[in-house]
Amino acid sequence: MSIGRILVAAVISSLAVAWSASAEEKAPASAGKAVYERDCAQCHGSQGKGDGEEAVYVTPQPQDFTTGVLDKQTDEFLASVIAKGGLANGLPESMPAFPKLSKSEIQGVVAYIRQLGKASGKKATPAPDAGRR
Repeated sequence: MSIGRILVAAVISSLAVAWSASAEEKAPASAGKAVYERDCAQCHGSQGKGDGEEAVYVTPQPQDFTTGVLDKQTDEFLASVIAKGGLANGLPESMPAFPKLSKSEIQGVVAYIRQLGKASGKKATPAPDAGRR
């Protein structure tokens, strides 16, 4: 095989890997939607506005993801809040822990709630209750 063919094969192989990786990056948000709908929407609402059917029973109100507040948080922090709950992360104890979710499920939920936040197009503004999550 000539050097030219080897280089072409290497480039094609690299492009295939890059395309595969970008496809995998998009998959978690869609996978996270099902987990979000099952475990999160009752408080945070189907659109992530903090207006789920159980939100009226939660103090402080569940976080509204559409305000842009997620832009200020790392994926690692959000994953920790989901896995360990609010109290373990300096947030209200009303945010429960979901320790039985797998790492990939948590990553999917993080990707999905970020998608909900971006869908609104709003920018983060300082909230009167900065401790609310």
